[in-house]
Amino acid sequence: MPTAATTKGNDSPKLRDDTTRFLCGAAHRDEEFADSAIREYLVESTRSIPRSPGVNSGAVLREAVAARTRRKVRDSVLLVLAVVVLFTASGMLLGGWLLVASVVALGTGARLALPRQQQQRPRTPRVPVVLGSIASVIALFFVLYKLMEEIDAADVYCSPRYRNCVEESNDAGLVISIFAIVLLFAVLLTDRVVTWLLITKSFRRQGFRTSKPEEELWRNEWTFRSLGHSSYAEALALYPTEEDGEPDPGEAEVIVYHGYRPFVGSGVMFEPWSMALPLKPAENDKYAPLPGFALPELYDRITSELVKTGRSASLSPGHRLRGLKTGDRVVISSVELIDHIDDAEARIVLPDKDHSPEHGVSQSVVDELIARPMEWMRYFRSFQVETWDRDVVVSAYLTFGLDDEMLYVEWTPCILHPIHAHHRQIDVLPEQSIRPFLEAVVDLLKFPTSLPKRFATAVGWMNPIHQAEGTFVAERYGASNSLRELASRSQVDNYFQLTDVERYIKVLESRLLRTLGEFLESKGISVTEFMEQAMQVTSNNVHITGPVISSNIGTTGKARTGSANVSKGTP
Repeated sequence: MPTAATTKGNDSPKLRDDTTRFLCGAAHRDEEFADSAIREYLVESTRSIPRSPGVNSGAVLREAVAARTRRKVRDSVLLVLAVVVLFTASGMLLGGWLLVASVVALGTGARLALPRQQQQRPRTPRVPVVLGSIASVIALFFVLYKLMEEIDAADVYCSPRYRNCVEESNDAGLVISIFAIVLLFAVLLTDRVVTWLLITKSFRRQGFRTSKPEEELWRNEWTFRSLGHSSYAEALALYPTEEDGEPDPGEAEVIVYHGYRPFVGSGVMFEPWSMALPLKPAENDKYAPLPGFALPELYDRITSELVKTGRSASLSPGHRLRGLKTGDRVVISSVELIDHIDDAEARIVLPDKDHSPEHGVSQSVVDELIARPMEWMRYFRSFQVETWDRDVVVSAYLTFGLDDEMLYVEWTPCILHPIHAHHRQIDVLPEQSIRPFLEAVVDLLKFPTSLPKRFATAVGWMNPIHQAEGTFVAERYGASNSLRELASRSQVDNYFQLTDVERYIKVLESRLLRTLGEFLESKGISVTEFMEQAMQVTSNNVHITGPVISSNIGTTGKARTGSANVSKGTP
C-alpha cells in the first residue's frame, strides 16, 4: 500500500514576488491607476498608508510619477502641434480628419471626451476638464468656420458665370500642416515605443530592478523611469525602494481608514460572523465558581493553535499554511479620529496634526484596547495566508469582548483578489512587435477626439484636499485603498483559486472554533451553547455552486450571505 511521503524541513515553495513589477507596468499602461496611486500616497502628506502584501510601494510610486510626467510632456507637445495644424491645415482636411477620428474612436470603443472620475473619491480637478471641453468646442467651431468659408469660396469662383474656375492654394500652409502631422505621429510613436520597451524589457522577471543598475537594459531606460521624481522628492523619500512592507517587531500596525471598509489593504470582507456566548459552569459542576481568564491568554492560545495548522503539507496546496502570518492591528475610523483629535488616546496615534498617523503603537496601547476597546479605536488579531504567488491573499481578523458572564467573538475574513489580468500580460508580450506602430497609427487617426482628455492631462494638477485653518478633514488622514487594491479585480481567476479561498477560510474557522471550545472547557465553562452556535458556522458554511461561492448561515438568530466570483473565459 502506498504511503504519503514524509515532509522534512521547509518544503513550501518560495513565493514569486511579481506583484511589484506588475504594478510598475500598470503605472505606465493605466493612467487612472497611476493618478490614483499618486493621489492616495503622495499628494496628502497626512494620510495613513496601508501596507500591501508583496508590494514595494516606493518602486511602484516612482514609476507612477514617471508615467504621469511622461504623459504630461507628451500631451503638452501634442497640443502645441495641434494648434499649428488647426491654423495651417485646410478646412476640408480638418473636417475629414475629424470625421475619420469619430468613426475610429467609436469603432475601438474609446471614450470621446472626458476622463473618468474616480469611484472612491472624485478628486480630479474639474477646471482642466472644463477648460479642455471649452477649448475643444472653440476648435470645432473654428474648423466648421474654415470649412464653410472654403465651400463658399469654391461656389463663388467656380459658378457657371465663369468659364474658368480660379483655384486658390496655400502651399506654405499645406507644407507646415503636413510637417506638424508627421511630428504628431512621431511623438505618438515614441510614446508607444517607450512604453513597450518598459513593459517588455524593464519589467520582465529576469531584468526587473527597483533601483538603477550599472548597466541599463536599453538606452535612456532610467531617464524615462526617473521623470518627475524631483517634483515629489519629499513625499517619495517616505517610501524607499528597499522597504520590506513589514511592521516593526513588537508594534501593532495602525490602520486609519476612511469610508466603510475598516481593513484597508486586505481586500473585500467575506462573510464575517460573530457569537455572544454566556459563561456558565459545566453541567457536572454547575455550582462551582468560574476560574475566569484574561483575554490576552485567550488570544495567545488561539494564535499558537492556528499557527500549528500549517504543519501538514497535505492540508494546503503548496504548503501555504506553513507561511501563516499573525500580527496585531489597531483599527481607527478617520472621521472619529478627527472628532476626538484633542483626546489623549488620539494623540497617541496622531501626535502631530500636520503629519500622518503613527504606523504602529506599543504593546501597552494594545493591552489597554484589549481590556477597554473604544467605539472608534479597536484591536484585532490578524491572520494572513498568501497563496498563488501572492495573486490571492486570505486574511482574517479576530477580536473578543469579555465580562464575568459573557464572551463575545467576532471573526472577519477578507479576500484580496488577483491583480487585473491586463496588468499581468507583460510576461507574454513579445519584445519585437509591430504593435506599437499600429497603436500609434490608431492614436493619430482618432487624435481630434482625444483632445479634451489630452488637454486635461497636460494642464491638470493634483492639490491636497482643502482644509480651512482651524479645521481638520477626515479624508486627509484616512486611507480608502492600498496600491494592490487599486489594481485588483473583483473576482478570482480560476476554480482552484476559488476552492482554495474556501479551504483556507474553513480550515482557520474550524481550528478557531475547536481551540475556543477546548479553552472554555479547560476553564470549567459549559460549552453546550457554544457548540450549538459553532454548528451553525461549520454546517453548510460555504458551498461551491458553479462559479460562485455562497452561503446562508444563521448565527445567533441572524442570517448571513456572501459571494466570491470567478472569472469566465480568457483573462
